Amino acid sequence: MSTPNLYWPVYKNLEKEFLKLADYIHFSDDQLGTYSMFIADLIVRCSVEIEALSKELYCMLGGNMSPTDPQGNNRDLYFDTDCLALLEQKWLLSKKQIAVSAINFYFTDEKNKILTPLHKSHKRGTSGSKWKQAYQAVKHDRRNSLKKASIENLLQALGALYILNLYYRDERTDIGRVYLSDHDFDNRAGSEIFSAHYCHATGLSMSLNMNDSCINPPLGDELERSIYIIKYDDKSFEEMHKNFCLDHQITIERFEKSTEIKAFLTEHPEYSEKSINEICMEAGGINLLTRIVCFQHTMKEKDTRMEAMLNKHSGIYPELSPLEDIEH
Repeated sequence: MSTPNLYWPVYKNLEKEFLKLADYIHFSDDQLGTYSMFIADLIVRCSVEIEALSKELYCMLGGNMSPTDPQGNNRDLYFDTDCLALLEQKWLLSKKQIAVSAINFYFTDEKNKILTPLHKSHKRGTSGSKWKQAYQAVKHDRRNSLKKASIENLLQALGALYILNLYYRDERTDIGRVYLSDHDFDNRAGSEIFSAHYCHATGLSMSLNMNDSCINPPLGDELERSIYIIKYDDKSFEEMHKNFCLDHQITIERFEKSTEIKAFLTEHPEYSEKSINEICMEAGGINLLTRIVCFQHTMKEKDTRMEAMLNKHSGIYPELSPLEDIEH
């Protein structure tokens, strides 16, 4: 029996209360500094959830639940410098982006629409994120720190909690067959305020040995910003590779048996190290190429499916070799 998710309903309630504010305050760039006791309460509640959730994720990752100080004495487990620091190390949460997509939020400045709310969240004091500084301030001295209980800090704190909830849920979403677009993936993931950034890993340079290095173009910084990755599911990926290997095997056989190719290489031995495609084009052009290169198995692919996977920086596709894949 699976453990019930106690965090998502709390997050949704906080979202609901935040959205109520938009009925009374016009959420625009020049209103981000607006503050109140109600907002202060929401920031504290958000941050308490962040503390609890970060500790649970830390435990799930095998973090040390009984830390000690430099003298070897037991100390408290810190949600930021212990827990969020480990999550940062594993998942690069400081770079994960979300977009503010609520229809009644009217931000126009890009920095208020695209957020990285966990940036510096694992650090303390003035080096840490502003929402965390606001949390500590209003928790310990609400009267003199009320101005820090702003819409901006609440938006960032809620965004941080949203990201942590997505990682706690750890869901894979079936998108469907490849002829369907990624519009079938709802990157809001249940939120009415935010959308999670995602990238595509569906451009592949097929080869006999497949791994993440075959993703084309390389994801680079886009991977670091993404919370989800759109990819082929593993079964489809393995089937695509198997079909490529079978077609490649037929191509090699045709190439080696071709009298035109043999005659050409006899006259032009300098081409012997070139690729099959290059040799075919030089020896007989596109007509010869289409007779040699096989797509027999690849063209039969019908049930190739895509999915959205949570980005944990732990690999996207399985590593495949031609022998093990064809044997399957």
